[in-house]
Amino acid sequence: MPRPALSASRSIEIIDFLAAFPERAFTLSEIARAAKINLPSCRAVLGALVRSGYLTQGSKERTYVLGPGLIAAGQAALKSQPLVSRAQEAAQALFNELKIPVLLTALVDDEIVVLESIADASGRSPGMRAGERRPFVPPVGPQFVAWSSEATIETWFARRAAHSKITPEECRRGLALIRKRGFHVTLGSPGGSELASILADMASRREVHEYKDQMLNLMKSSGRQEPESILANELYEVVLIAAPIFNQNGEAAFSLCLGGFSEGITGSMIEKYADHLVRACLSVMGTDLSLRARITG
Repeated sequence: MPRPALSASRSIEIIDFLAAFPERAFTLSEIARAAKINLPSCRAVLGALVRSGYLTQGSKERTYVLGPGLIAAGQAALKSQPLVSRAQEAAQALFNELKIPVLLTALVDDEIVVLESIADASGRSPGMRAGERRPFVPPVGPQFVAWSSEATIETWFARRAAHSKITPEECRRGLALIRKRGFHVTLGSPGGSELASILADMASRREVHEYKDQMLNLMKSSGRQEPESILANELYEVVLIAAPIFNQNGEAAFSLCLGGFSEGITGSMIEKYADHLVRACLSVMGTDLSLRARITG
């Protein structure tokens, strides 16, 4: 694969960084540290992004935020991505039905990107914000690879850190369970709580450089696994229930997720929520029987 132009890579890094913390404004030096770009280059790229309307510069403290040009680009992108539009509608319908926080995510290269994040009336969120990105490393995101080719699964496995707590054998057992059930369940773990706490802290304070490295290390060291069994009367500390949405190429390109559970839920409730979730994913894929067959086995 050819290397992208350096200026393009830097622009993408800056936009991705600001999208991860949309409620904050950042100075030149803060952006340069977080995106790992030297100050002169960062200043030049920021200037180009401001002139194009992709960023806006504040009059005070010389800070930067995302600009209106990205809103226009996003609106245009939705028109060219009807599957995403249907998935957003399904996410809102799912929330209206269950009153549980909902996420819509997409797989983009080696990252999982949040397209939609719906919190409940009390402010309880599904754990990630729209625009936020997470590294696509085991054991994170198995619903995107459970139905994939062996080569794709091996590529995902290869992203594991040497010190990872989860083995390829455990990953394979989890993928087999996801294919059998049609959905993925993430149970609570110390690593997951620490990650959520770190991201919340970053969103509220000034120091955010090295945030990607911190996320990557935490996620690679997580020992979260797919539960071997889901017993009707047993209580589970569930972080996320997720199911895939396949595109026209038969790839699991998107995922609808339920999260933000405030307390443990029983196995029967997991099955109930998962049934609603899978039905929502099927509604997005419409009448394409080959795609529907992937998720229903």
